[in-house]
Amino acid sequence: MRIIRYPGLVSEMAKRGETQKNIAELLGLSIPSISSRFRGKKDWSIGEIEKLCNYYGKDYYELFK
Repeated sequence: MRIIRYPGLVSEMAKRGETQKNIAELLGLSIPSISSRFRGKKDWSIGEIEKLCNYYGKDYYELFK
């Protein structure tokens, strides 16, 4: 069974038809770097979290908890 991490973020991405590639471009990171964050292998930085919250108009708890 696959666990979906960050369901709020994944939901917002789906609403806009976005992929991890779009998020990588937004944050100026590589696709493997973004993939490792979505898999929980690497932590999101505060700056990345702030940028995503501003981009989606949501707070931390809506996207990451």
